[in-house]
Amino acid sequence: MQDYYKTLGLLSTADDVVIKAAFKALAQKYHPDKYKGDSKHAQKFMADLNTAFAALRTKALRQAYDAKLSAYVAKHPKESAKPTKQDIHKEIVHKIKKNAMDEMGVITIFEELFQCEVKVQTGWMNSYTTVIEKNKVTLDFVGLKTKIINHLEN
Repeated sequence: MQDYYKTLGLLSTADDVVIKAAFKALAQKYHPDKYKGDSKHAQKFMADLNTAFAALRTKALRQAYDAKLSAYVAKHPKESAKPTKQDIHKEIVHKIKKNAMDEMGVITIFEELFQCEVKVQTGWMNSYTTVIEKNKVTLDFVGLKTKIINHLEN
C-alpha cells in the first residue's frame, strides 16, 4: 500500500492546511509543463501526487485512509516497519539540504523542534523572528534551515 503522506513529504500528523500547502508546492514544482527534468517522471509523480491529495484532502477522507493504512500495517508488520527517530531526522535533514521542503514546512519543523512560535516578516526576502531561551532571534530562511540541521544532526 502506498503511503500518501510520504508522497507529499509529510508526517501523518500534518494539519489539513499543511497537506494542502505541500500538495500545491509539489504540484507547481512537478507540473509537466514546468518541470525541467524528465517529463515522464513529472507525469508519474503528478499522478501519484493527485492520488495522494485526493485521499487526504478532507478530514473524512483522511480518516478513512488512516484506517486502511493502520489495517494494512497490522497485517504486514515486516513490510511497513516504522522508521526510527534517527531515520526521520536523517530524512528531514536530507530534504532541507536538497531544498525539497517549502517555507511553511521548515517553519513548522522549527517551531516543533524549538517549542516556539515563528513570526514571518514579509518582504522582498522574508525574515523570521522568534524567542529561543528568552532571547529574541531574527533569522533568514537559510538561518532557520541551518538551526534545524544542526539540532537534528547533534
